[in-house]
Amino acid sequence: MEPSPALAWLLLLSLLADCLKAAQSRDFTVKDIIYLHPSNTRYCYTQHIMEVTGNSISVTKRCVPLEECLSTGCRDSEQGHKICTSCCEGNICNLPLPRNETDATFATTSPINQTNWHPHCMSVIVSCLWLWLGLTL
Repeated sequence: MEPSPALAWLLLLSLLADCLKAAQSRDFTVKDIIYLHPSNTRYCYTQHIMEVTGNSISVTKRCVPLEECLSTGCRDSEQGHKICTSCCEGNICNLPLPRNETDATFATTSPINQTNWHPHCMSVIVSCLWLWLGLTL
């Protein structure tokens, strides 16, 4: 019995269909979210590399610590591409792509430089101010 080309094509197409099914998107699980957004990386980082015409070459998105978000903005690469980097604080806050200096920012919902400010500090400052004013008058 001779092999049939039609049967070979059918098997090949079946194999390709299985491969395409495996590459389709799916819903995220809790395990995926913990892997993609670990607790020590609360910022979303986006790097967008574009041609001179503005067409996208590549986009990189990931969760990063604060240190990787301190240099946002746009710059030109040695290859003549424009590279724009932005960061934001929160879950899935980096949907838009940075394309210019206006978009390439670092957006936070909480102050970066948080100090332990005690309520009694204000009363000490006010007392010192009143004392200083009383001495100068």
